[in-house]
Amino acid sequence: MTTTTGVLPPPVQQEFSEKMLSTPMPRLVHNLFAIPRTIDGNAGKTLRMRRYNRLLTAPVPVDPLFMNPPAQLLTAIDIDATVNWYSTYVVITREVTAINEDPVLNQAAARLGQSLRETEDELMRSMLESTAAFINCVGGTNGDNPTNPTAADFEGVVTALQNSDAEFIGEVVEGENKFGTGPVRDSYFCMASTRLIPSLQSMTGFISKAQYPSQLNILSAEWGSVNNVRFVLSSRGSITPTSSLLGADVYNMFVTGQESYTSVQLDGESAKFIYHPPGLNNLKSTTYVDAQVQAKFSLIDSEAYGESYGNEAQAEATMLLAA
Repeated sequence: MTTTTGVLPPPVQQEFSEKMLSTPMPRLVHNLFAIPRTIDGNAGKTLRMRRYNRLLTAPVPVDPLFMNPPAQLLTAIDIDATVNWYSTYVVITREVTAINEDPVLNQAAARLGQSLRETEDELMRSMLESTAAFINCVGGTNGDNPTNPTAADFEGVVTALQNSDAEFIGEVVEGENKFGTGPVRDSYFCMASTRLIPSLQSMTGFISKAQYPSQLNILSAEWGSVNNVRFVLSSRGSITPTSSLLGADVYNMFVTGQESYTSVQLDGESAKFIYHPPGLNNLKSTTYVDAQVQAKFSLIDSEAYGESYGNEAQAEATMLLAA
């Protein structure tokens, strides 16, 4: 008797692995160096941050009569950060939870948590793209504008930051008598795309993090350093498509010092997952799910806390799930 796979029972035709494949998680680097600030609960949705400007120096001595010198005007700059809200949700039918061996609800909650963190990183990246002053790389050899990055380009960036009195973030890593290692200078940190790995490693003077004399206080996303800049890379790094002189993609690199940008959170609030069982039909709002299907689905809801970045109001993602 001949038996084909078409007549075999379903349990024989397939086997479900109890060990699920992992979902790739990008390195989220754009919040690493933000200074956290908090809006007090029930105090409004806007945080005003103030920075007082420097006063002029007074290099001339007072006259013999000790008359008051000319007065100066005390000035300040105000930056407002306003909370916004973001949300997403997943719809999963009752049938799936009844017949699927895979714990679908657990996976939905985990994926929504990942989506929240990736959204937070993306919002911060967008803020940096819109507010940062930029310097084009010009020292490369690819004939484009901007060119591929070189050590000389980063020297120009470091000089600009030093002229603005920006403080370093990373402390010096002193050289040791270890084969193949080299000292690392006081450093600013650069957030960039992983697509720049070939260009970075080909730069003169580039030191891989494996060549640091000490492996203490090294970030998992860190790739290496050149001169006074250390690099943290992510597959979600900033890219401006087809915007170079020759139509190539431009990879934006954010070089930051201490207290150069901030993230603002609403005090006492955080993301919450709220599960509503199947058959829920008493929801009054149709903001997320149409009223006609509310009776057929269960919901996992999450209320998020507002979060702002720099002068652009942003928020952690609010998650609304359905199962």
